Amino acid sequence: LSQVMRHLFTGPSSALCADSESVGTHPCNARLHNMMEVEAENIAYGVIQSRFAIGSRDKWKEEDGNYNYRSAYYRVISTIRDAPDPNWAKALHEHWNLYV
Repeated sequence: LSQVMRHLFTGPSSALCADSESVGTHPCNARLHNMMEVEAENIAYGVIQSRFAIGSRDKWKEEDGNYNYRSAYYRVISTIRDAPDPNWAKALHEHWNLYV
């Protein structure tokens, strides 16, 4: 998930680099798309992309066996937004904003 999130926010070449390494000459994906911080939807999208990468399908389909990508996406968002412990959700956002 860490590499997928880095890929989404900074670009494919930086996803495989160490934290302190800087690569590429183009603006990062986040800047190009005006994404200033990681939101619940970004985390959910990263989860879905990670799951798809290890799944059994070679083409996108809403379901992979019993796994439904749409349901999972909204469950992740709901889990973050409706967390019983708001400090957990805040810490999660802080972690991803520092990481990517």
